Amino acid sequence: MHRLLLLMFLGLGRLASAQVILSEVMFNPRGNENAYEFIEIYNAGATDSISLAGWKIGDQSETDLLVSPDALYKLAPGQFAVVLDPGYFLTMALYDSLIPAQALILTIDDNSFGSGGLSNSTAETVVLLDAAGNTMARYTYSLDNPDGISDEKIFLNAEDSPGNWANSRRLDGTPGQRNSVTPNQIDGELAARSFSVSPAPLRAGQTAKLAVTLRNNGLQALSAAVVEFSMISSSATLNLPLRLGSVELPFPLKFADSVRLSIQWNQAVAGRHEILANLMAPDDENRSNDTLRANIAAGYPREIVRINEIMYAPPADQPEWIELFNPQPNAVALADWVLQDESNTHAVIKGKAVIQPMSYLVLAASPAVAASFNIADSLVVVLDNFPTLNNTGDVLLLRDFSGAVIDSAAYQTTWGAPGLSAEKVRHERENVTENWRPSQDPRGGTPAALNSVSPRDLDLAAIRLQFDPPQPRAGDDVHLLATVRNAGRRLIGSFTVTFAFDRDQDNDIQTGEEIGVISVTQSISPEDSILVRQLWRQPPSGRHRLLAAVASALDAVPTNNRIAARLPVGYSSRSVVINEVYYAPRSAEAEWVEFYNRSNQAVDLSTWRWRDAGADFPVVLPDSNLVLPPGEFALLAAGRNIAHADPRARVIVPKSWLTLNNDRETLVLADFNGGMQDSLSFSQQWGGDNGVSLERINPNLTSTDSSNWSSCVEAPGSTPGKRNSIFTELVPKQAAITVSPQPFSPDGDGRDDFAIIQFQVPAATATVHVKIYDLRGRLVHQLLNNAPVGASSEAIWNGRDENNQPAPMGIYIVYLQAIQATGGVLVEARTSLVLARKLD
Repeated sequence: MHRLLLLMFLGLGRLASAQVILSEVMFNPRGNENAYEFIEIYNAGATDSISLAGWKIGDQSETDLLVSPDALYKLAPGQFAVVLDPGYFLTMALYDSLIPAQALILTIDDNSFGSGGLSNSTAETVVLLDAAGNTMARYTYSLDNPDGISDEKIFLNAEDSPGNWANSRRLDGTPGQRNSVTPNQIDGELAARSFSVSPAPLRAGQTAKLAVTLRNNGLQALSAAVVEFSMISSSATLNLPLRLGSVELPFPLKFADSVRLSIQWNQAVAGRHEILANLMAPDDENRSNDTLRANIAAGYPREIVRINEIMYAPPADQPEWIELFNPQPNAVALADWVLQDESNTHAVIKGKAVIQPMSYLVLAASPAVAASFNIADSLVVVLDNFPTLNNTGDVLLLRDFSGAVIDSAAYQTTWGAPGLSAEKVRHERENVTENWRPSQDPRGGTPAALNSVSPRDLDLAAIRLQFDPPQPRAGDDVHLLATVRNAGRRLIGSFTVTFAFDRDQDNDIQTGEEIGVISVTQSISPEDSILVRQLWRQPPSGRHRLLAAVASALDAVPTNNRIAARLPVGYSSRSVVINEVYYAPRSAEAEWVEFYNRSNQAVDLSTWRWRDAGADFPVVLPDSNLVLPPGEFALLAAGRNIAHADPRARVIVPKSWLTLNNDRETLVLADFNGGMQDSLSFSQQWGGDNGVSLERINPNLTSTDSSNWSSCVEAPGSTPGKRNSIFTELVPKQAAITVSPQPFSPDGDGRDDFAIIQFQVPAATATVHVKIYDLRGRLVHQLLNNAPVGASSEAIWNGRDENNQPAPMGIYIVYLQAIQATGGVLVEARTSLVLARKLD
């Protein structure tokens, strides 16, 4: 059956003065199949009543005589007659409330219409015959009707063609009354299911488009019509009903035409709403189709409430929980909001939970979180089916009652820590790793309170301390540069910055440590920084711990007011010198270089650098406590197998070693700032040999002069960690020799048993002979024979001759003969000594 393919009646068909027509056929009723069938007849005449006595009705196979239960057969002009199945009168009442009193009630003289009732499986033709047997009307129905939907004639004065019939718009049809598909003269309709709201889903604060379809079902053009939209809401804050707006029909609407009409609803209000669209058209004959309703849920704007803290790895005796924060000036109702995790677990907030403005609310798996953190029970909402928060990371979604996502956080395991919640730094910013940190609160979290990592209203922070130049040399002036940041949320100014030399490294500014105080009057905006500068004139050499401390009476967070940094001030050239080189070690011994601190202050050797001529990169000394006191030695060695090393010497074994050449080597020593300290370019001719070190004669003399270097003259071959064997303060101008004690008595009594013969030669190094003669010029004992010595040396005589026999008491001559190593000059000196013995 075609639906509402309406054809305007243009005088089609033959009209009679008294025309009786078929107007409705119920062939597929709901309930009792046959008893609820009916056929409606209509007198379309204008003046004459028609008697239906003797008229018949049925199908194409059989017709039945019309019977009136009340013996009333006249059908007045414009009157409907309802022909009911005889079975209807046996306790049936389905149509009693639908058939108006003015309708004529008829039935038939058979048990059912036609040949066994109207079929709903085979299309049949309904036939109406007058008393003379003339066919007054005939209509063949189709089979597309749902149960309880009749076929209705659209234009009653038109032919019975299929295009002039349509399915009834009303359940159980319109028996005895105007057909639902027959157009009125004036009938505007808001089309069913045409009400739309966009965007979807809708959020509070957005502009919504409300639209409906207006159709003209009337025969006359619809020219004056207004659609008004209003709202009925569950929100207690609205004065309802609330008129949202209206729209006028922009042009006359012809019969069967339609138009889409809409308004803009600005600043949609959060909540569940019923929106009404009402058509207002003058003289509208059918008000039943003038109203449409739409139920919508306007969700809250995104991030109106924020996920602000996550306890995903609590201590064993505490539950998991999540903190929400409301940054708005108004309270937000959380009823039917949902907390969801990555595994799609949903926990619904039930009841009348409300989060107050600028306040917090905790969602938890257990109420125990209130006692654990000493917060009010009213600030904790316990959720059934609270999601299990993964310690390795999870995704959390907070949805409002409409299903709209209000906030989400894909937290990572680094955001918090075992026993420490993940706290958001700034609630107004995105949920990224940089904006989340483990809680710093001693309790492990701050539920229902300001996060421990979040900025306060007024907070100045010293965030950086730098230096210009960053690596000054000895004697340079240094500018100390402190960066002060406004870490709070409000403008702040009027503060001081104190710079100090933290000598005792206690992170506090003690008396005498202050370098200077700078007063700042400039205000700093939130998250902005300024640079505060202090001049420090010629700071001492060394690695110094400096402090910059900011102070303000308004500052709410004093814990970040201080910053420390190390200032490396280089040392004066030759504060530390190369003093001895063991470049040709014996087997199983390590190569080493000896340094000597010739200054009057301790020197920090950490991260100093040394290199030789063939090295692409220097060797960096360890970054540790390598302080060398004044006048002390340090050994830089390839290993710790150093023979005869002084136990007091500092031994430094770097991670890498530069192998020393046995001939023609260059060594360079620089401090931690790269400042040159000492350099040495030597050859084997300068001194040293297998198992013998190259020694410096005097550390105060230049290292580039070969005459200031020679071989070690002590028997072990080297003097690691102690004064060099050839060390000389000043080379004497002439040879000299002294003996002590005078006299000496080698009698074994423990007193004065040995004569100490001390001598000096006018050379840094020499080869000497020391001999003992008696007064007759006979050689008694040769103490030194061609022995290498420095400018000062000594020999010991035990009072015995060459055959190890005791020498007689008497006066002896000590004779010194020296040959200068560099020039071959012969020098001599002599003195006398007295050997005494006890008389028997």
